[in-house]
Amino acid sequence: MNKKGFTLIELLASITIMGLIATITSINIMKIFDSKKELTDTSKESVITTAACVYIELEKNSSLKETCLTNGCNISTTTLIEEGLLNEEDVDKERVINIYKKDNKKVCTINKEEENG
Repeated sequence: MNKKGFTLIELLASITIMGLIATITSINIMKIFDSKKELTDTSKESVITTAACVYIELEKNSSLKETCLTNGCNISTTTLIEEGLLNEEDVDKERVINIYKKDNKKVCTINKEEENG
């Protein structure tokens, strides 16, 4: 008698192997999504800090520039949105950018304490 088909052990082994492949694949896909999110967050931070640096360079803000480079200052993303340098949909309104002078260069960084506070 010629029997066709798979035994129970062959089916269980196949299901186990497919499950392992699916698990490994999903873990790798999640890592890709996480790295893309980090890249997006980093590029958003870059855009925000660049907008703040541009804001103090505007001619109408010359006294603010002097103050920032002498004593340091903080600019909120709300101010940058109001000036049209950032889109409201693209950034968190609660972020604060620190601007100061270090080694004779202007430095613009996002205040991490405000984010965690």
